[in-house]
Amino acid sequence: MDQPKKKLIHKLQYKYRLVIINDESFEEKLSLKLTPMNVFVSLSSAIVLFTVLIVTLVFYTSLREFVPGYTDTKTKRNVQQLLYKTDSLEQVLKAKELFYANFLNVLEGGSGISDSTHQNNLPNH
Repeated sequence: MDQPKKKLIHKLQYKYRLVIINDESFEEKLSLKLTPMNVFVSLSSAIVLFTVLIVTLVFYTSLREFVPGYTDTKTKRNVQQLLYKTDSLEQVLKAKELFYANFLNVLEGGSGISDSTHQNNLPNH
C-alpha cells in the first residue's frame, strides 16, 4: 500500500521542462521548469480565483439583476407599494359596494343597513 502512494508522490514531483522556441530561428523564447504538482496547484488556484471573481462581480454589481430570482431594490419597493395600493383599493371598493347596496335597500323601501361602512354585512345577491 505504501508503494503506490510513494510512486504517485514521486511522479508528482518529477521535473519537466516546457520550452517555447521560435520555429524559424530556433531561438528559445520561454523556458519553464514544471512539476505535475505545480501545474495542478496553479490550475486549481486559477479556477478558484476565477470563480471568486465571477461571484463577486455578479453579487456586488448590477449584473445580479440578470440572475433569476434576484431583483433590484427599486423593483421590490415598487411591488410593495403596489400591493399596499391594491389592498386599500379593495377595501374602498368593498365599502362602496356596501354603500350602494344600502342605498338600493333604502330606495326600495327598506330600512337600510345600520352601518354602511361595516364590511361584513354584504348582501347576498
